[in-house]
Amino acid sequence: MSTQSKLSRRHFLALTGAAAVGPFVWPRGANAAKVTMKVAHVLTEVDIIHRAKLKFKELAEKKAGGELEVQIYPNSALGSLRVTWESMQLGNLEGGNFDTVTPAMMVPQYAGTELPFVFRDLDHVHKVFDGPIGQDLEKQLMDKAKVRTVAVYDTTFRKIFTKTKALNSLADMKGLKIRVPEAQNYVRCMQLLGANPTPVPWGELYTALQMGVVEGFENKCEAAFNAKLHEQTKLAAYTGHIFCPNPFLCSERWFAKLSKNVQQAIVEAGKESLVWQRAEAPASEKAFEQKLKDAGVTFTSPDRAPFAKAVEPFYKEWGDKYAGNELIKKIREA
Repeated sequence: MSTQSKLSRRHFLALTGAAAVGPFVWPRGANAAKVTMKVAHVLTEVDIIHRAKLKFKELAEKKAGGELEVQIYPNSALGSLRVTWESMQLGNLEGGNFDTVTPAMMVPQYAGTELPFVFRDLDHVHKVFDGPIGQDLEKQLMDKAKVRTVAVYDTTFRKIFTKTKALNSLADMKGLKIRVPEAQNYVRCMQLLGANPTPVPWGELYTALQMGVVEGFENKCEAAFNAKLHEQTKLAAYTGHIFCPNPFLCSERWFAKLSKNVQQAIVEAGKESLVWQRAEAPASEKAFEQKLKDAGVTFTSPDRAPFAKAVEPFYKEWGDKYAGNELIKKIREA
């Protein structure tokens, strides 16, 4: 038998053998390895922000058709806001949820959205972040920090919680030792309201209240209840002094390397999870407010106008320092 005949026979047997096993079907997505997206935040698993992340995970993985796995790390599991921000910048972390003060380390004007009494209500917040102002801030983050905005979630307008002194007017703030984050916007706000701002890590606040290191704190009802701080503070006031947006950001260097399918899945899931979160957030905060009331916390409603007037000097201070006077004007007029 000639060499050519042997090759033909071998080729025929290979073909018929393959046919006997059955036709080969190339699996969907076999050319694309599954991508892992680690997302970190400092809040608990019951917080509305974590629940929004779960919604994002569900949507993004489904839309990516098996090409993406989203892993969520709550409770500061991967570090503080600053640590996770720097990890994302270095490319060691794909994404995370932050306040506005953390990305302001790279884009100072971003913190302009977390100035005291700069927003009137939720509609105003959404108008700013969904419009030209928000788009410009997103572009600055992209250009200067190589960070992409996936969504800017709502939190709520913050309240002030105290141990023994009810807040019925601005005068009641005088000299109170109020725990604040280690951020200029919060420190200066409390100073101008007459209080004594005292930075304390969130995880140490319960003990600080218990030991009398501070006499109160400011935050949302959800965070207060989940940290069991109502066991130490039985008074709260609807001051609404600061609205803290919660931007969901990811590394643009990482995002740019993804397939178009995965990129589209992340973008679409971000938008859809934002719609879900904005609808859920007000009801969630109201529910936790009721839990605090049921636990014995009494709420007061001081006139907010004197509070807002007291912080006015900060706008010029901040605007002059960070070339943000025009930004403040645009936000307040939006």
